[in-house]
Amino acid sequence: MEKRIEDIFSKMELELTAGQGASADLQNWSLNYLKNHRSRYLSDYKLVERYYSKGEILELGSAPFQFTALLNDLGLPVTGVDIDPGRFEALLKGKDFKVVKCDVEKESLPFEDNAFHLVLFNEIFEHMRIDPITTLKKIGRILHPDGFLVLSTPNLYSITTYINFLLGKGFDDPYEQFEKIHKFGHMGHVREYSVSQVGRFLKETGFQTVEVRLQSHRPLKGLWSPFNLVRKVAPGFHAFQTHICKYVG
Repeated sequence: MEKRIEDIFSKMELELTAGQGASADLQNWSLNYLKNHRSRYLSDYKLVERYYSKGEILELGSAPFQFTALLNDLGLPVTGVDIDPGRFEALLKGKDFKVVKCDVEKESLPFEDNAFHLVLFNEIFEHMRIDPITTLKKIGRILHPDGFLVLSTPNLYSITTYINFLLGKGFDDPYEQFEKIHKFGHMGHVREYSVSQVGRFLKETGFQTVEVRLQSHRPLKGLWSPFNLVRKVAPGFHAFQTHICKYVG
């Protein structure tokens, strides 16, 4: 299966390199995103294999639609949701999965109650700037009682964050993150959270955590490579946190 997934990613990369994008900025961003997140996508797919058994799948904040396309190519019934899918019209041309336009913080999710057996909310939580509490409650409404929410987001207490703070950089360049609204049509990172902070959001909005995973999908390099050992012996320093939850209301 991993070979098949890598073949799909290689095809995506060729398409993006050939210029199948909505604009130069979005094309370059999509290509870099694919290169930087291939290993995360593979890890996310393993979670889908573990927690999905039947029914419909929803991926919220699915731009640049790479994981959505992967699931679709593997024969899974997936729907994507994006704040403005029209940005990616050229990239989405010829794709046969459904994409729904919706601002998940400002608008109601246009789906029936209990409609999805798996909801993916990966690398979106850190972008939210209005009301993550209400957004999580909206997800609870559309999640089937037998289904799962998979939520991944950066870990505030990762080694890379500590290094950035020591270098005086903070966890991200705020101007660069806000500039993404103008360049790409979506907000960059607003803030990052600790594992316990994300856990509280989930608990207070009606979710019961089944599993929490801490992972780093790319090794540190150069002067910082010794810290890879720290991440192995102290998982709390990993770059990403993933929460798998059921909705209990």
